[in-house]
Amino acid sequence: MAVNEQKWEGWLERLYNLRRDKRGAHERPHKPALLLSIIELIDRGVITGNEVPLSDELIKTFKRYFAVVRKHDDQPTIQNPFFHLCGDKFWQLVPAPGENPIYREGATSGAPSVAELRRRTAYGRFDDGFWQLMSEPVARHQLREALIARYFPEEREKLAAVAATNGIVAAKSDELREEMPPGRDGAFRRTILEVYDYRCAACGVRVLLDQTVSLVEAAHLIPFNVSRNDKPTNGMALCPNHHWAMDRHLIAPVPDTKKRAGIWQVNKKRLDDRIDGQRDLVAIAGKSVIRPSEEKFYPALESLRWREEHLVTAY
Repeated sequence: MAVNEQKWEGWLERLYNLRRDKRGAHERPHKPALLLSIIELIDRGVITGNEVPLSDELIKTFKRYFAVVRKHDDQPTIQNPFFHLCGDKFWQLVPAPGENPIYREGATSGAPSVAELRRRTAYGRFDDGFWQLMSEPVARHQLREALIARYFPEEREKLAAVAATNGIVAAKSDELREEMPPGRDGAFRRTILEVYDYRCAACGVRVLLDQTVSLVEAAHLIPFNVSRNDKPTNGMALCPNHHWAMDRHLIAPVPDTKKRAGIWQVNKKRLDDRIDGQRDLVAIAGKSVIRPSEEKFYPALESLRWREEHLVTAY
């Protein structure tokens, strides 16, 4: 099956921006954990068509994945993602015979219990276009890698171990470039630019034409080939000049005890404010990183530390 990059990017953008509850800066892991569980059941031949019942096997698989990715007070309530994934508009709940649709767009009530979902729904199903990807082994594996890169990069090895207990083989490090789907860069870029409102986190420049063309670029803090991490907290919107300078370890966003999003430091061994072209780079030293729209998207501490370490050691 061939899927062009534009379609891949469209689906990945939706996966990279799942609507999730949050607790402070923590985003709940339920929806991506459910999707990983469904992918495993397809791989194992438990799910063979575009009908996903809320079965005991799905619940058991979900709990195994959830045990790896949970944080804080997260609870393995599968009814929440099974129900609320409908709000992401590529998943529907098919009513059981004689029952009315259980999900209503805009309703503020919480998810029904597992028992009620089983009584009132026959199964969940994906949009046909998304199921086309899920039903093809290579594409499905690429979707799995993209979900982990976006939501659970720190738990990659543990998740691979969970999958391996059922004979599912995760991608090896030297295979990841080929395993990741086309369009991943575009999905990451759009996510980062939106959360930073198309503004450079270093100098503040913002040029947006027709809501589609922007001057700024999406930069990984820890490079993707090192971290395999597409979380927004591992990214930052930067203009081409500051992106170029950061990638060459001339400047770096670093941790700061007062500024949650970090501050900028410069490599004074390699930059001289007396030289034209370098003066503007030196001038951002000590300035705050321009923050993204929400706290949950602030740069991760480990990403800032990585940049700080490489700034210090670069010559």
